[in-house]
Amino acid sequence: MKRKIIIWISVLALITFFLFGLKSETTIYLGMSSPTSDGYSIDAEVKVDGEVITKDSINNNPYKYKTIKKKLGVGFRKVEVLSERADAYSVRTIFVLPNQYLLLEFLPSMEIEGIDPTEYPSRFDIANRFNPFRYE
Repeated sequence: MKRKIIIWISVLALITFFLFGLKSETTIYLGMSSPTSDGYSIDAEVKVDGEVITKDSINNNPYKYKTIKKKLGVGFRKVEVLSERADAYSVRTIFVLPNQYLLLEFLPSMEIEGIDPTEYPSRFDIANRFNPFRYE
C-alpha cells in the first residue's frame, strides 16, 4: 500500500514539474486594425507579470502586427498594456498553455451618433488562442 502511494506521489510530482516548471516560447502579437483610424499610430508599453516586454509605437495595419517572442511558463500571467497617447490602459490575467499565442489589439474609441463617447473608450483587447495565428 505504501509503495503505491509513493509511486502516485512521484508521478504527480513529475507531471507537475513538466507542466509548470518548463517554459515554452510564446508569440505575442501587438497591433491595431480599425477602419476609423487610418494612418494613426500610438505608443504601447506591454508588461507581462510586471516585466516590460516592449515599449514601442504601433501603426494601423490590419495585415501586419508587431511580433514579440517571449518564453513563458504554464500558468496564470498578468498582462498589462498602456498607451499614453491614446489614453488607454488594459489589464487581464490569463492562463497560458504551450502552443498558444497572445493577441493584444488596440480598439479606438467609437464615436457613434447619439451615444456618449465615454461609453466606448479606447482600450486594448487581450486574448490568448492556440496556434496558428490567422488574419481574418
